[in-house]
Amino acid sequence: MSSLEIWQRRGRSLLMVQPFMDSLIVGGQGCYLLDADGRKILDLAAGQFCSILGYGHQKFIDRLKAQVENLIHLGDQYVSPNVLDAAERLAAIAPGKLNRVLFLSTGSEANECAMRIAKTVTERSAMLGFSRGYYGNSLATRTLSSISDHPGAFDFQPAPGGQFKLLTPAAHRCPIGLQHASCSLQCLDVSLEMLGEHLESVAAVIVEPVVSAGGMIFPSKEYFRALQARVKSAGALFIVDEAQTGFGRCGRWFDVENLGIEPDILVVSKTAGNGYPAAALILSDEVANQLENRGFTHLSSHQNDPLAAAAVHAVIDIVEEEGLAQHSQEMGAHFIARLHELRERHALISDVRGRGLMIGLELSAAEDDRKHPAFELALLCERKGVHVTFSYYEPVIRFIPPLVISKPEIDHAIAVLDEALGIMRTQRQNLADLIPRNARSGPFVRRMTTNGFSALKLMRKMWRTSPQRWVEKLKTLSR
Repeated sequence: MSSLEIWQRRGRSLLMVQPFMDSLIVGGQGCYLLDADGRKILDLAAGQFCSILGYGHQKFIDRLKAQVENLIHLGDQYVSPNVLDAAERLAAIAPGKLNRVLFLSTGSEANECAMRIAKTVTERSAMLGFSRGYYGNSLATRTLSSISDHPGAFDFQPAPGGQFKLLTPAAHRCPIGLQHASCSLQCLDVSLEMLGEHLESVAAVIVEPVVSAGGMIFPSKEYFRALQARVKSAGALFIVDEAQTGFGRCGRWFDVENLGIEPDILVVSKTAGNGYPAAALILSDEVANQLENRGFTHLSSHQNDPLAAAAVHAVIDIVEEEGLAQHSQEMGAHFIARLHELRERHALISDVRGRGLMIGLELSAAEDDRKHPAFELALLCERKGVHVTFSYYEPVIRFIPPLVISKPEIDHAIAVLDEALGIMRTQRQNLADLIPRNARSGPFVRRMTTNGFSALKLMRKMWRTSPQRWVEKLKTLSR
């Protein structure tokens, strides 16, 4: 039975909160997904950026099988030896004085917990994040995330107070209109100046080393070091969310090592469990001691679960045994070099940027006045058996594959991208012909269109590169 036939016969009970591709996935091996039609799809998104060891990794499967046969879950009143072992292993690879570990289930949960910890330690209530940041899908993390900011929407109410934003330091597209050569971190000065007296109420700033959903932006070492210094002098904590960048993706265990910074709290999720829902907080001794002295408690059903801890421990061991951090550096360099070759042949490509296997390919919407070039390119690649995702705001294709990807697989992806870009150059595609055709997604997309709602249009409206009040403030400060 084909994927479309299965959708038609058995898809009725699934609640549709987003459209799905036509392929129904029945298995996976390495970097490839296998659908019900027997088609192989090269996954350059590692699932939801989680499966850093790829699919069907036997060592990982064996480790989880062994733990499943022994112990899956415990309540909050007990802890198992393997949780203690995993905490010790995670603390050992964490940089600097990050030595205390709490295992949780998801990135949203972990970031929410990190916020609670910061508020408890500082006795302040406000939070600060990037204007293009993404921090999760709970109410507090979602309202701090700009890409999810829908003012007035009922499902976002009541929104927590004290959620403030820093201008995202995008050097290739300065938020305050400066050239990179003349940048002296004025965007940070402007952001903190605009906070005014609210800075005194900020408990912590939470940032991603690479702003992924917000455009694959790589802020500089200098920016992060200056931000950390300013945050510390203001009495707030510095939290780094390495949901996508952790466990070797950027060539080191954690991307903060590439940036030369040490946060008060490091948050890991996604990559931590290789697709199994696992997350963790790694705290400095100083923060942990303050927290314990204040009698802080945090209880959840799947806190310090043996199976989640086993998944994290297995990921660490396999990344180390197979040299995947170094492999990420090498494959990332090869991928970026091949993308630069594409850029020489296709005017639609405006920029290539990346670190390790965290890579962005920005397209120029102005090249031929296309409205949604990244969406179109992603759909064309999917038709040819390569899965990619794109970021919000500007059209940027994201390449965040499993760390086990090989040069031949990268070269195959480049060939498909080359062909798809060639089609876009010579043919005007009708997006209606590319969107999913399955019995549930087709009507879902049509309803979105009929109701006058366009997710892509909404994304484009969520960001203005030079907010007028910030620009005016910069002019004032410059005088």
